[in-house]
Amino acid sequence: MPELPFTLDQLRILKAIAEQGSFKKAADILFVTQPAVSLQIQNLEKQLEIIIFDRGGRKALLTEAGQLLLEYCERILNQCDEACKAVEDLNSLKGGTLIIGASQTTGTYLMPRMIGLFRQKYPDVSVQLQVHSTRRTGWSVANGEIDLAIIGGQLPSELENLLQVTPYATDELALVLPYKS
Repeated sequence: MPELPFTLDQLRILKAIAEQGSFKKAADILFVTQPAVSLQIQNLEKQLEIIIFDRGGRKALLTEAGQLLLEYCERILNQCDEACKAVEDLNSLKGGTLIIGASQTTGTYLMPRMIGLFRQKYPDVSVQLQVHSTRRTGWSVANGEIDLAIIGGQLPSELENLLQVTPYATDELALVLPYKS
C-alpha cells in the first residue's frame, strides 16, 4: 500500500484551523505552538501540491482545494473515531458477536441457560449458538469459524495440539435398572 500524503495529526490540525478560523486559536485548542501548526499545514500543502488556506486576511480561509480536503478530512476523522469506539466496545463487551459452538447434549441442556445469563450481563453482545457433533464443533473452533465451544465427549486426537482445552465440569453417568423378582 502506498504511503499516504498526510497524517491524522495534519487532518486534525486542518479541521481545527477551519473551525477556529485561525492558526493561533487552533494551536491553543490542540495544545501545540502556532509555529508547529503552520509547519504541519505547510508540509501538508507541499505533500498534496495544493494551497489549503488563503493567508491574505486576518482569518484563515479555505481555498477551494482546502474545502474539498476538509470534507474528506471530516469523514476520515469520524471514521477513525467510530473505529476506536467499536474496538473499545468490543473490548469492554459493549458490542460485537460471540459465536459459541456446542455438542448436542450441552447445546440442548446447558447452553440456553448459560447464554441467558451472559445476555443479562452483556445485553449488547450478539450471541450465536451452533450445535453440532463434538468432532465438527472441535474442527470449527480450530478453523476459526466459532470463538469457543463447550462440548461433551472426547475430541479427536488430531485436534489436541490445535486447541486449548479446559475441563469445565464432570458428568456422572449411572446405569439404572429395575429389581428382578
